[in-house]
Amino acid sequence: MVYDPEKYREKREKVLGIKKRGIGFGTLAVIVSLVVITGLSIATVPQAVSYISTRNLDDAIFKLESGTSWPDSIIPEMTVVEGVKAAVKDKNDTRLVVTYDRRKATVYSIKAYFDQKGLDAVLLNEVNHRQHLTISKAEEEEIETP
Repeated sequence: MVYDPEKYREKREKVLGIKKRGIGFGTLAVIVSLVVITGLSIATVPQAVSYISTRNLDDAIFKLESGTSWPDSIIPEMTVVEGVKAAVKDKNDTRLVVTYDRRKATVYSIKAYFDQKGLDAVLLNEVNHRQHLTISKAEEEEIETP
């Protein structure tokens, strides 16, 4: 008959004075790893989702050739152009920032829309949407700090 250590485990532990206290190492390792993974996912998942939702967006900055302010009616009408997500005027109402999906629209289609409306618009700049947001945020912080 082979000696079975599990059979007399309780007696052996009682004689040796071994008491089970706390949680086991495996349980502790699982808890720590879950905390680390949860913390990392809380930090990285929102950034990944933000990147995925804005990766195909570009911003085109237009100005009227005459230098006058943009008509108020043009902003709600810009969403008629396929692929245009938003249009926003700057502080002075002289520049119009058009956010569009580069898979569906181009700067030329937006320019054609302006020509159709009888507006002589000049393209000042075309930049990635995320880059434009970063630059705008940096400019706002620069203005706020004396």
